[in-house]
Amino acid sequence: MKKRHKSNAARLAAERDVEIYVRLEIEDQVIAEEYLLRNAIDRAINTLFGEIGSQLIHVEIVSFRYGTAMIRTKAKMLNQVRCALAFYGIHDKRECAFRIDTKTEEDNNHDNDDDDDDDEEEKSLTMPMD
Repeated sequence: MKKRHKSNAARLAAERDVEIYVRLEIEDQVIAEEYLLRNAIDRAINTLFGEIGSQLIHVEIVSFRYGTAMIRTKAKMLNQVRCALAFYGIHDKRECAFRIDTKTEEDNNHDNDDDDDDDEEEKSLTMPMD
């Protein structure tokens, strides 16, 4: 049987950078320190994929403002990062939840426009804190 190889376009698409917005809430409080958020992201990925598997997943905090960070990862790692953050529920013996909002091309175009449409729905993945 012949092995099917990915096309160059598919390979390039998997290697492009993707940015998402992440906020960590611990017991209904938004974490306002960048190092705590970075620690929680690392622990979430480490918990789900182990020490060796987590070394393949690179996450970079691009910006941090008011408890929300914009993180960057490769497109091929996006599902792994989202799963790790979604399944992470306890940080330092306290219940927590990551709030994840995707950054889309519309957000970039909307930043350049002078029109503000408040009726637009945001795409987001949120995990409830029970």
